[in-house]
Parts: sequence; structure tokens; C-alpha cells
Amino acid sequence: MSVTTRSRSARRVRLPGGRQLLTFTSLSSAGLGEAVLPTLSLIALVRMTGAQISGQVIFAQSVAGLWFLVSNPGLEDATQRFVPLEQQRSGRGSALFLLLLRWSTGIGLAATAVALVAVLAARLLGLVSGGLALMLALAVVGRGAIVPYATAGAGFALANRLRTFGMLRVLAAFLSFGLSLVGLWAGGPLLYLAGQAVGGLAMAAVICLTASRATVSALGPATGHARLPAGLIPFTFKTSVGTTVAGISDTGILTIAGLLGGPSLVTVLKIALAPGRFYANLTIPVTTMLYPRITQAVAQGAGPAFIKRMVRRTSLLLSVSGAVTALVAFPLIGTVIAMAYGAEYADTGAVAMLLLGAACVKSVACWSNTLALGVGKPGWRLSYLTAEAALLVAALLVAHWSASGTAATALHFASGTLVLAALGSGFWLAMLGPVTAPRPEAPAPVDRPARPLERV
Repeated sequence: MSVTTRSRSARRVRLPGGRQLLTFTSLSSAGLGEAVLPTLSLIALVRMTGAQISGQVIFAQSVAGLWFLVSNPGLEDATQRFVPLEQQRSGRGSALFLLLLRWSTGIGLAATAVALVAVLAARLLGLVSGGLALMLALAVVGRGAIVPYATAGAGFALANRLRTFGMLRVLAAFLSFGLSLVGLWAGGPLLYLAGQAVGGLAMAAVICLTASRATVSALGPATGHARLPAGLIPFTFKTSVGTTVAGISDTGILTIAGLLGGPSLVTVLKIALAPGRFYANLTIPVTTMLYPRITQAVAQGAGPAFIKRMVRRTSLLLSVSGAVTALVAFPLIGTVIAMAYGAEYADTGAVAMLLLGAACVKSVACWSNTLALGVGKPGWRLSYLTAEAALLVAALLVAHWSASGTAATALHFASGTLVLAALGSGFWLAMLGPVTAPRPEAPAPVDRPARPLERV
């Protein structure tokens, strides 16, 4: 492709404007709801049931989350990577999206069934108590219900309907929050988990149906049989392994903490991680909007200079955002935690401060999880996430062995997390050039004129 053609392609991929700002507002509202509402329900759970019972609930949710990280191949990444390419080559983008969405739903149902059988077997063998088995079963159903969310979200992105996706996510967060609180007050922690499961199932049906209609409307009717593009399966395998490994640095950490330090350590870390996850949820819309722009830029032949310019501007914006957040939140975080959870958790403020700092530093390179996928180099992401997860687990093990007591262990782990976040962001900024370097990719034959993708 000539330089002139590349420059014309780059001009066709427009920089963010008013519509993008509205989309960002919608997705930020969704992230805000998904961060604040679960935190409020967690506060109610801890205050009404105590550290031991709430720790068991958190442990059950962590085990369920870890299982679906292992069993779910993460088709949303393949959807955003290959549907634009298939649309450009053959015009069958809708058919491929619907196929991948059906696969995602089926995989979620199968994984839920297997997990429920495993929980039943563990109960019959006496490995878990009846109460914990019920918690695990309900947590599995609730987590399995939202497996198709991500693939459906990719469809909204491809259809330029992320604003709608944001509004549906807000509705889902409020529904889950309301049902879980009603369940908690009516019947305790079991109905708390049941309420979340019912909310997840209801919203999964709405989100998947709306995403299917939006994608077909944007890309055209699903005609003929969808064929798997070359490279989709290896790409999905690498992204799936990468996502599973990434889960170890999130949900898996709480599971390992439960095995090492019991419910008390799980509860402290869950509380301390909340501010950092709250900030991370506010930055997720940035990568959500950036990913389809990267994949469409690649599909249209834009050069690496355009992509690097996008991610550098993102890093600059989030550097300022992180600094402001840290300056405002650090003096208040300990007081807020003590007021929300009780005086016994006052020492958790120092842990939360370090973990919030880690989230702010990590957000500078928040595009790292999507950039390598968008340019067709999932191996970079997999290698990095493997190293990061191993180092985070090592940091937790070192903290457990070197510190005495729950508070000291959590503080040591948070310090290690902050150091790793700084090293990780520095790595991605240094490797931006090699990651975005073009890779040879032979174009597939065009079967018929393709209906162009709408710009995101």
C-alpha cells in the first residue's frame, strides 16, 4: 500500500468528537455504576453478616470468577479483531458476529453445568459444607449468566452503539444491586447471591438480543454461512490464555488470599481493592472506545504512526487524570473506609491508598490489553500478562511469609503491586514502537462488495 493511500485511510478514521464524548460519558456512567453499586452492596453484606460470612461469599464469587476465566475463551477479542476484516473482505461480518455470539452463550451454559456438577460432587464427598456449596452454586450461576456480555459488547462497538451498551450496563448494575439487597435483607447471603444471579440472567437476554439487532442493522443482514477467517482460532487461543492469566492478577488473587490467610485477608483485600477498581472502571471506557478504532484503522490500512498517536494521547490524558485522582483521594480514603465498613477496618486505608496508586499508574498504559490484539499480535499481551500474574502471585506469597498478621500482609502486597504497576507501564511505553510495527498479512479474496463499517 502506498504512502498516499495510507494517509487517506488514516484521514478516514476520525479523531474523537462530540459523539465520542457522549459515548465516553455513557460508558463512564456504566463503569461508575458497576464500581459503586457492588461496593455499596459489599458494605451492606459486611455490616449485616460480619467478616467471616462475607469472606465466604467473596471467596465463592472469586472461585466462580476464576472458573469462568479458565473455561471462557474470550471470543469478544476475536470478534473485534476479525469481524471488521471479514466485513471488508466478504461482507459477511454480521454472520460471523452472530456465530461467535452463539458460541459464547453456549460455552457459558456448558461451563455453568460443569461447575454445578463439580460443586455437587464436592458436597457429596464432604469437601465443602452445605452452606458453602450453595454459595458456590449460586455464584456460578450468577457469573455464568454474564458470559455473553463481552461478546455482545463487541457487537455494540462494531455497530457504533457503545452508548446504548453503556445504558444497558447501568440498568444491569442497578437491577443486580437492587435484587441482591432485597435478597440480603429477606434471607441473608444465599438470597444475596440469588438476587445477583436473577439480575444477570435477565439482563443477559436483553443485552444479547439488542446487540444482535444493532450489529445486523449496521453491517447488513446475515446472509449465507459464516466461515471462520484464517488465524481466528490461534488468535482466540492466545487471547483466552492471556485473559485467564490476567484473571489471576484480579479474581485469582482473592482466591489465593483466601487459601493463604482465610476470610479475614480476603475481606481486607476486597475492601482495599475497591477504590483502585473504581478508578480502573472509569478508565475502561477509554480502551473500550480505542479498541474498535485500532481494529478499523488496521482493516483500512492506516499506518502505525496514527495508532501510536492515539495511544500516546490516551496516556497523556490518563496521566493527568491519575495524578488528580491521587491528590484528591489519598487524604480521604482512610476516613471513608472507616466510616463505611467500621472502625475495625481503619488500618485498611493505607493498603487502599497504595492499591489506588497502583491503579492510577497502571492506567497510563491502559491500552496495553487492547493494542497488541488490535494490531494482530496477541503473543505480546500473553507474554506480558503471564509475567505480571506470576509476579503478583509471588508478591502475595512473599507478603504472607514475611509479614505477621492480616494488615501487615495486605500492606506488603499492596507495596509490591505499586512497584509492578510502575514497571509495567514503563515497559509498554518503551515497547510502543515494536508493538505497532506492521506485520505481513496476505489479503483474502473478496467474494462480493463489502458493506463498510461505520466509524466508532
